[in-house]
Formats: sequence, structure tokens, C-alpha cells
Amino acid sequence: MRKPHEPAFLLRVDAQLPVDLKLTKREFREGWASVPFSDARMLDRRVKRCQWQLVGDAEPLLKGGLGETPQAATASALKLALRQVGESFNAARVQYLELNKYPWFYLATVAVYPHAIKQDSSAVAGQIRAAVTSKS
Repeated sequence: MRKPHEPAFLLRVDAQLPVDLKLTKREFREGWASVPFSDARMLDRRVKRCQWQLVGDAEPLLKGGLGETPQAATASALKLALRQVGESFNAARVQYLELNKYPWFYLATVAVYPHAIKQDSSAVAGQIRAAVTSKS
């Protein structure tokens, strides 16, 4: 079972991914699908095996959200953070930082690290060289 402090991984629903990268995805919200923690743990290694890259942004998007329940506050913070993820990023690692209870509401703070799963440029160059060589 995933602990609350362990990161979650989200993929854009329309993300172009390697054919050989078989991930279990679950619908999440607003154009995003979640990847189970069991798949997310090995994602970097699996992406490299397909000769693609998992590139992450070192700067997190920090957002806070309010709600009457911890779940509503977290959902609000995630909604705000995911809206900020640029179009060039097709994945995001979500880190839950803090949840505070106040007399009339909850405040959740999350950090979202944008990621891009893209084809490795050296692999593309190798495929082009192989195609040119085989035609000669």
C-alpha cells in the first residue's frame, strides 16, 4: 500500500509513449491518468529500456488548496498545480507536502514536478543511420 508521503505519477491522457512501455493507467481527472505506484517505481528504468528518456523539471510547482475535507483540499491543490504544467510536459510526479486542519477547513499543499517522456535523441540518430545504411 502506498504511503501518503510517497510520490504519485500522472500521465497526460494524450501522451505519446513508447509502444513497448506497458503501463497500467487509471483515469484521474481533467486529461490526466494515474500510474500505480508499482509501475511508477520502475518507470525510469522501463522508459530507458525502450530507448526513451524521462526528463524531469527540478523546480516544483507548489500549490495550496482549501476544502472541507482532506480529500477536497488535496483535490483543489492538485487541480491548481496540474493546470500550471506546461504543454511540453506529458507527465508529472506529485509529492504531497503538507495537510493542515483549521477550525472550518483543511489546507493541502502539494508539489508537482513536471516530467517529459520523450524519445532519446541518440536512439533516433541510430535509427536514421541504420535506415540509411540498409538502403545503400
